[in-house]
Amino acid sequence: MNPELLLELTAPSLLVIEERPRKDIVIGVPHHAPAGQATLPCPEHSDSDENAGFLGHYLAESLGCASIIACNYTIDGNKYLRSDYTMQIARWNPKVLVEIHGHGGRRARSDIEISSGSMDGDSHSQALADQLASILAGDEAFKDITICGEYEKIYFKASKSLTISNGRWLAYHLELPYVLRKTGKKGEKPPELGYRFCDLLAKVLVDIHGS
Repeated sequence: MNPELLLELTAPSLLVIEERPRKDIVIGVPHHAPAGQATLPCPEHSDSDENAGFLGHYLAESLGCASIIACNYTIDGNKYLRSDYTMQIARWNPKVLVEIHGHGGRRARSDIEISSGSMDGDSHSQALADQLASILAGDEAFKDITICGEYEKIYFKASKSLTISNGRWLAYHLELPYVLRKTGKKGEKPPELGYRFCDLLAKVLVDIHGS
């Protein structure tokens, strides 16, 4: 089945694993559900990251890299080293992991927050955020969207996300706002702005980590 069709399902709980030529960079989405499915069947992480999987899938295809997307998942996969989500990433043994998440705007201090899981990774998250901010500043469509990669200034620090903080690879934890993920209509894929953001993110990742 087309992976995008799997991402549209509100059930069952499943992993969408795709191998592509690049495995030095891996895209992960641990909390995907389609737009309108605001919760997950997971007691530890009940809020879903609506439509994050579509953006993660698009980003992985743009980069030609491996990806793993947990859909409607019953466990909080990136919090356990022995989860099937984390173990698949470990099998690929990437140099760089990019995780795509989504927030509802209530707690985030910036629209887009980027973390590498600790103060030790701050130089990496800030470099990514700064390059993205520079590109976004030149695009009128993103003029009202703020971005921050400073560990002490963001809410979503990802310090308990073991895929981000365990040190086996360089990791970026990206929290994206509604405006990049949802149109406001149930079941609809992300708006064009979200895909445009992924195009810019792919460009910056290539600039930093090579093609």
